[in-house]
Amino acid sequence: MNNFNDSSTNRVLVVDDDALLIGEYVRCLSEDYEPESATSTLSDLEKVLFGEETDERGAAKFEVHSRNQGGAAVEAVAQAIKDGKHFAIVFLDIRMPPGIDGIEAAKQIRLLDQNVNIVLVTGSMSPEPENLGREIPPADKIFFFKKPFHALECRQLAAALCGKWHADRALRKANEDLERHVEERTAALQKLAYFDPVTRLPNQWLLLEELKAIIERSEDSDGDSVAILIDIDRFSFINETMGYDAGTELLRSIGNRLSRKFCDEGKYKRTIVGRFGADEFAVLVPGVDGDAEVTALAEEVRKTVESPFLINGRDLFLKAAIGVAWHPVHGRDEKSVFRCAEAALHRSIRSIDMAVTYYHNEMRYRARHKFDLEAELRAAIENGQIRPHYQPQQSTTTGQVEGVEALARWIRPDGSVVPPSDFVPLSEEMGISDVLFQSVMRSVCADVANWRESIDWAIPVAVNVSAHQLRNRDLVKLIKGILQSEKVDRTLINLELTETVLLEDLTTAQPVLNDLAAYGVGIHIDDFGTGYSSLSYLAQLPVQTLKIDQSFIAKLSDKNADTRVVEAIIALGKAMQLELVAEGVETEQQYGIVRRLGCDLVQGYFVARPMPAHQLLNWTQGFEDTQSLKKKSGVIELDSQRS
Repeated sequence: MNNFNDSSTNRVLVVDDDALLIGEYVRCLSEDYEPESATSTLSDLEKVLFGEETDERGAAKFEVHSRNQGGAAVEAVAQAIKDGKHFAIVFLDIRMPPGIDGIEAAKQIRLLDQNVNIVLVTGSMSPEPENLGREIPPADKIFFFKKPFHALECRQLAAALCGKWHADRALRKANEDLERHVEERTAALQKLAYFDPVTRLPNQWLLLEELKAIIERSEDSDGDSVAILIDIDRFSFINETMGYDAGTELLRSIGNRLSRKFCDEGKYKRTIVGRFGADEFAVLVPGVDGDAEVTALAEEVRKTVESPFLINGRDLFLKAAIGVAWHPVHGRDEKSVFRCAEAALHRSIRSIDMAVTYYHNEMRYRARHKFDLEAELRAAIENGQIRPHYQPQQSTTTGQVEGVEALARWIRPDGSVVPPSDFVPLSEEMGISDVLFQSVMRSVCADVANWRESIDWAIPVAVNVSAHQLRNRDLVKLIKGILQSEKVDRTLINLELTETVLLEDLTTAQPVLNDLAAYGVGIHIDDFGTGYSSLSYLAQLPVQTLKIDQSFIAKLSDKNADTRVVEAIIALGKAMQLELVAEGVETEQQYGIVRRLGCDLVQGYFVARPMPAHQLLNWTQGFEDTQSLKKKSGVIELDSQRS
């Protein structure tokens, strides 16, 4: 059982002022000791206790040291500890004049070694054993041995106590190993809990604690504590096109670059950089002096992130949205500051140029407004408050209505209207955009079915589809199910997608659109001309119609309008045998230009505003050709005749 390097044998210290008694200890603890009455009991005990630490006869190996005074014994124990060769037992005679007695020596030895077994050898049982157990703890390591003693009893006691000493040491070592393992495991778990495994940077939980500590320290110093949040634009696109390994390498590179720039250099070396979310990073900077320095710091962060990264041999140029808030202006605690920084970041993400956004109080109002909308939105969908309105599309050659676009409108019970720009993105954030789409789709199909019962309705209706819907694996099944349940001809429903949404995830969109087109549903591209990718996707997808973005149509109102962009889009569509729709037509001049350039359909206030289902049916019944109204006085007169 003795597996410790500090004692190859069982070290025993005997302390007595009687040289003859010391000799008796040495004799009975020697390897050559033979008991007067032959017995195998002691040998068996020693074999069990010491195993290899016995000779061929099973006799235990003891290394006996002796001293004749209590003070010398204390010195011997101290030296043994220093040498790393601890004693297992100290036999102490209680009376050893003229020096300290055995009890005082035992007290001093116990202060040096908490684990040694101390045996007080006495001719009487005074003092009381229980009292000494309290004075020289622990009680299980202080013993009495009465003299005169028999040599066999002494050897049995030594064997038992040495075995106990080794067992105690083994148990302590096991406990120490267990404690070390627990500490290591706890440290590993803490690292998992507080550090991002990909970048090895602090995660959101640790960033909150770090900002709390920065704020607490800032109470006694000058300057603001700034939180800068960074969102990497289109990071999922990098994952999908270059692979997740490349995305992981990019995340690490961003984290390393930010750390080198702001944690290891110059005045910002107390900065904390961490990963705040999937493609979001945080930079926490203490002691920033004034708005000008905050602005300079935020621009430095942008510059650091948007400088090119070399990933898999390719230069990647990133675009980052950045939101900034700081203590104490925007919050007195870490959660408030982060909440404000997130609000600023979301505003930056929604902005066209992803400008650095600094938190201000209007965002708090908008956040509250958004919170209130969330509470209303689910109920609005369930109660049918979100209904489609319809805007006609007129043929430039026949003057007839040849298409309709369904536009979702949320009309509250009090008559107020929530614009789609508010509730559609909100539905995606809440994870209920599929429910919203399904509700609108069912309403459109129900309206088409009602129109067919009223008149011989044969005009297709376009329903807008978002990127989120395209990622829904059950989209095709859902649309087929609604068309069948409402008994609507599939050729009367078109799906309208913006060019930007389509190009975000073309690989996912293509098989979905192919299935829908094969089923008979039309596919339209909205806001055409605003994309920045190759036009080759038009040849890959079952597209039937292109809608020219209204930003191009709006420019046709100028006297010296440049029509080349619109003309080029129309020429491209004609070359690919696609139908062209000009959306956002609001003036007679715009209408005349797109008609002259050969655009097939027009949509906009010049033709009609979006209207509820029953109004659309009445409007189409009394419809008057727009061409015959060219000489009338604009939109107001036109709308009044169709109301």
